Amino acid sequence: MPVIAPEFPDHSKWINTSFPLSLESLKGQPILLCFWTFSSVNSINIIEELKKIENEFTKRGLAIISIHQPKFQHEFNFINIKEACIRLKIEHSVVVDEKMSIWKNFALKNTPAFVLIDCDGSIFFSITGEYKFDILLEQINQLFQDKNFPEIGLINSEKYDDKFMFRYPTKTVASKIENSLFYFVTDTYNNRVVQLNHEGNFVTFFGECDLLSPLGCCIWKEELVVCDTGHNRVVAFDLNPNKHKKFRVLAGKGEHSIFESRAEYDAKLAPLSSPTDVCVWGNNLAITCSGSHQIVLYVPKDDAVIHLAGAGKEDVLDGPAAFACLAQPTGISAISDTVLAFTDSNSSSVRLLVKNWNDTGKTMIMSLVSSGLFDSGFVDGLGAEAKMQYPLSCAWSSQSQNLYILDSYNNALRSYSIGKDYMGTIILSEKLNEPSGLFWFEGLLIITDKNSHRIIIIRESDIINKENMNSTEIFQIFAIYQGPFSRITDYPKNMIPNNLV
Repeated sequence: MPVIAPEFPDHSKWINTSFPLSLESLKGQPILLCFWTFSSVNSINIIEELKKIENEFTKRGLAIISIHQPKFQHEFNFINIKEACIRLKIEHSVVVDEKMSIWKNFALKNTPAFVLIDCDGSIFFSITGEYKFDILLEQINQLFQDKNFPEIGLINSEKYDDKFMFRYPTKTVASKIENSLFYFVTDTYNNRVVQLNHEGNFVTFFGECDLLSPLGCCIWKEELVVCDTGHNRVVAFDLNPNKHKKFRVLAGKGEHSIFESRAEYDAKLAPLSSPTDVCVWGNNLAITCSGSHQIVLYVPKDDAVIHLAGAGKEDVLDGPAAFACLAQPTGISAISDTVLAFTDSNSSSVRLLVKNWNDTGKTMIMSLVSSGLFDSGFVDGLGAEAKMQYPLSCAWSSQSQNLYILDSYNNALRSYSIGKDYMGTIILSEKLNEPSGLFWFEGLLIITDKNSHRIIIIRESDIINKENMNSTEIFQIFAIYQGPFSRITDYPKNMIPNNLV
């Protein structure tokens, strides 16, 4: 007997539509519901796949509606959800499921999930999890049976006046080239990396036609290494100004899959699932793979990628690295040749990977600050007491021996003293808005303030109260870079190097 799909609650908040929608009003049309949350890398991946279905079937009459459920407190804020929809380029209608009532009414157990509704309003098919689009596509084709339905105009996506040099920048790195300081910023929304000079002026860009949702980056030898997250690979651009359009794939076969524990792959055959950050570690590159909850190592001398940590299960479990469980590692920073620090965002944790732990020859994972998968907060204190909310990046200062962390959903810059096992908050003169990238370079802390579309620079020497990390002193921003343009085609001709015009 058919099961009628439960109606949306009255007074729900909507995005990308000028009026509330109802399943009753859409009877006669096939409907696809997508349940997601913007903090989940799995949800972000299915949103990208959903666009392929959208392109093929909306013109044949399929109505697509996303249902957003919050996990973190930050995700209850309607403005933050709207920002996420713009950032992810979602153009179909989105309903905000603040109390999880829609999710519960459909008796779902996991997110992401899809529910397909037929023209009579009955549930035709449902499925949860990633990497099941072939199954979903088969069911959609079965529902359509070569028929077309009237196309309905539900799309009324949010418009904005784009005036920035970069939109939703996510990660950054700084380096000196021929004694001049440059900043490299992953302009994720525009699928490129922007290079700025020491005054924050545009120099050039990398990868505008080659990258998809790039995130972490680092400078390695004479190359700019970028996590080409949407393509599940890591690539390198030559920094020679005459060759900067050229790139090579370092690692990744371009598919989502779990990296087998303690395995080694030829670099270009390695399964890198949503690589989100990369850092130089000795002669190698350490890479966080958020999609598989793992950390891997690119070894250039062997042109290989080896497994470092993470069993591939999303959880919080310390111990031997091969069997430890991570939860969406997103930012990584080298403390020494034997120690890596990383942010484990979905568990609101900052953790260490330690080689040759206590001279045992073992590689271990240990948590410095950890809230667990279903707990978060905003608390200073000893490691066991401190709390964060979805940290996205970290940076080690070799000068102060402090680990700086971007506590992204608390819109805060935090500092952790490994020697004292204490986490404090650095109060800035400017409010952050979902900051996501942090890099330390020669006494400068460089922050990508994602939802404010800007780069903030702080002199570490201005953080004067290092002994008391619980200080309420407000620290001044050294510089803010926020350009007036959005796309490379908007730049005046005189701002583009001659070889690009």
